[in-house]
Amino acid sequence: MATGFKTIQRNRLKKDPGYETLFEKITQKTDGEKKSLSWYRGAVKDVSSTYGKDFSKYVAAERRDRGGTVNEQDQNMLRTYTVTGHLYMFEYKAKVKYLPYYDRFPLVYVIKSGPVDFFGANLHYLAPKKRIMVIKNLLEGRINIPKKCFHKYLTNHVDGLYLDLAAAEWDTAILLPTEDFVRNVNGHLFPYDKDLVWEETNETFYDNVKARRVIEGYGKASDKQMVT
Repeated sequence: MATGFKTIQRNRLKKDPGYETLFEKITQKTDGEKKSLSWYRGAVKDVSSTYGKDFSKYVAAERRDRGGTVNEQDQNMLRTYTVTGHLYMFEYKAKVKYLPYYDRFPLVYVIKSGPVDFFGANLHYLAPKKRIMVIKNLLEGRINIPKKCFHKYLTNHVDGLYLDLAAAEWDTAILLPTEDFVRNVNGHLFPYDKDLVWEETNETFYDNVKARRVIEGYGKASDKQMVT
């Protein structure tokens, strides 16, 4: 069982975003009580349903926001597809035939996106303290993530929408205990111990993918890409 959020310190990598974050909203829901991992996943989905939904391929609001305040440019949003340089939560049903285990509720930083699949690092493969190091690098414009975290995801195996997390919330989102590792045994799915996953990743923690961070927007091609 996971403990209530009163036992978790907020990781302040940057200034307060000036609004109630996803993390803080879920903290209030716990009332300091112990909750199960499935409760946290349900809470994320419940809170996420209150965010705006973007169903258009090119988003006029995103282009307008670029001229506004930082908060206007960086908000949680439910989307139908991914782009490079963003961090997403979503539900996933993998092809388990060739996988020893997988995460049904990934937290993925996307580094390459296409119409039928996308490639990125699922930060749930790291213990929370290691995630803090990765997020700090990303916010400073650097990708430095263990290769063990990287996976290809098929868009037709994503169940529902993607929660595109505001960068101002990354340092708290990584502390949400929403990972849901399962393994396939003769066609049946069983829980897989997250501590075993973290141990495996830690064994090759310094075998990393290193690069400058590229961020793509949802606007026109002419204002699409930024390298940090």
